[in-house]
Amino acid sequence: MKNYLSSKIDLLRDRLELEHLRVRAFYLPAFIFILTTLTLYNAYHVYQHHDIWSSMPEAGGNAFHFCEANRMDEAIRQPSNTWSNLGYLIVALFALTLAVHDYKNKDRRSSENFLVMYPFFSVLYGLSCLYLFIGSFMYHASLTLVFQKLDQTGLYSVIGMILILNIYKINPYHYRKGEWKNSHVFAKLLVIVLNIAFFKWLWKFNINVLVPIMLIFTFLTALYYIKRVSNTDYFINYMYAAFFVLFAAGSIWMLDRERVVCNPQSALQGHAMWHLLTAVSMFFIYLYYRSGTLKVMPEVIDK
Repeated sequence: MKNYLSSKIDLLRDRLELEHLRVRAFYLPAFIFILTTLTLYNAYHVYQHHDIWSSMPEAGGNAFHFCEANRMDEAIRQPSNTWSNLGYLIVALFALTLAVHDYKNKDRRSSENFLVMYPFFSVLYGLSCLYLFIGSFMYHASLTLVFQKLDQTGLYSVIGMILILNIYKINPYHYRKGEWKNSHVFAKLLVIVLNIAFFKWLWKFNINVLVPIMLIFTFLTALYYIKRVSNTDYFINYMYAAFFVLFAAGSIWMLDRERVVCNPQSALQGHAMWHLLTAVSMFFIYLYYRSGTLKVMPEVIDK
């Protein structure tokens, strides 16, 4: 049994190209996480009983539909729904740490690993998770309109990033001037353009409609890759785990919003569980892409 587990771990490290990653690589991100948490907690402790958001327009939509009691005279108006966003920070730091590790890898250009060869995708994914952390943390702390926009666009940023990765890996090459070229630059630019569009225009759409639509397209493109392109290039179980956890998170989100299971004064809140479970889902999604290999470049076509 021990040898079996050891072989599986070695296979996993090899597939994810983590064999040269040392624990010390996580010292700095761990320090950043602890420092961020302590800084936010100290600020909360100082201003806990101060209403610092009263001059800002209140949020709308789902803001006041969650189960947790709203403490409108405090610095953090929804404590559980606020602090649970730290899960997104962990995922962001993990992805960014591996991106730095990959950039330092002198042999990454010869790697078959998708994210090792193109670590900028890890950077974009990590920044999307960081964006979501900042937006959602501040939104639930303040329940104000400006941070509600950041919360929504942060969520769109993560889902949009995953959707574009799906589209890219389905067809990672384009034909130009008599030869096939990798489309990774276009995919990266599309991520940036889409984030700008979300921030300027698309955030105005109803989030209860747009998020399910985006998730459906994301699931369909992932399923298309498995059924029509390849079911061996990636560790599919990571994707299944991500969607299973996301489904559980969505179910809890609905139960909390509709107050089916609800105790407003409890520290255990359904929407806080949504944050933690979606962070777990985002972690599995990153591992899914981390386990992938690029399709072989098509042969050059004569002019």
